[in-house]
Amino acid sequence: MLEKDLKLSNIKGLLILLVVFGHLIELNKQNYYQLFVFIYAFHMPLFIFISGYLAKRVKLSKIINLFLLYIIFQSFFDWFLYFIGEYKTLSFHYGKPQFHLWYIVSMFFWYLLAWGLSKLRLSIIGKLSIFIIMFIVCFMSRQYTGVIVDTVKDFYPNFTSYTLSYQRTISFAPFFFAGFFLTRDNLNAVYKFIKPTIAKALLIATASLTILFIEYTPNLEWLFRGSFGIKRFLASDESYIIKMILHYLLSAWICLLILILVNSKKSILTKWGDYSLGIFLFHPVFVFLLRKTEFMNGWSADTQLISYFALSLVIVNILGSNLFAAISWFIAYPIKTIKKLKSLLKPISNNL
Repeated sequence: MLEKDLKLSNIKGLLILLVVFGHLIELNKQNYYQLFVFIYAFHMPLFIFISGYLAKRVKLSKIINLFLLYIIFQSFFDWFLYFIGEYKTLSFHYGKPQFHLWYIVSMFFWYLLAWGLSKLRLSIIGKLSIFIIMFIVCFMSRQYTGVIVDTVKDFYPNFTSYTLSYQRTISFAPFFFAGFFLTRDNLNAVYKFIKPTIAKALLIATASLTILFIEYTPNLEWLFRGSFGIKRFLASDESYIIKMILHYLLSAWICLLILILVNSKKSILTKWGDYSLGIFLFHPVFVFLLRKTEFMNGWSADTQLISYFALSLVIVNILGSNLFAAISWFIAYPIKTIKKLKSLLKPISNNL
């Protein structure tokens, strides 16, 4: 196993807080649209990069666990939305991932491909060649999203670019495999690429310019989400190549600065990072309840924003607690639960 990197745990802790915060402010995103889109420019790309880096010795059990997680939580949230009255009838939809579960579906496919690549024992040149080819395919893919969707619809009428996280899996794959092919020495070099003081100034400047740019480029949300083709994010007078370069370079640049800036000291972020899976899987319960009640809708934008951030801290502290982890581990790690049950039932079966 890879030696634990506290810096990565801390970054995951920061990112899972931003995931929860981003999902909460999405409820009234028109009030702080620039902030919302800015978060989407980097928080999932960096999460995906770290997931790729930690997938170097991926096992089939991990892939099976992701499949089981999707079935369990897709079923749960289909039921939960019916329970709180958002669905008029109870039905289960496994083709279209609920809300956040696209990430679990994409992880399943990325891990499956990573597992296959790990069997090839590739040289550095081989890894670089595969990554370049993959990047080119992913870079160009969104130009043809509409064509592929229309073609598949002839056989599967309900197919969209969101079906089984198809387009997002392709759009974000370069971030996963950049991490997957990166060595520990490479990552340490990334940490030292720029002095932290310079990186901090660059991040402030980048964030300010990006937020300003978002204000005058309203379709950037659909670019950064990764789910859609050119009809959603490309204006008639814009260049596809330039827009895609903007997406990948800006996301990678912000990810780089955060990798440099977040420290490696143990803190509350470390705990959130270590328990990020449970926080990620369960936090929409709070989001959906808040969306259903709408009790904040009459509040001022500033009050809403402060409340959403405070609520984000409460949610990650509850779901990232030792108590919740102890209670929920059996459902967050179904493959371990199955193995545990088998070991418990084995003496019984032997006595029969």
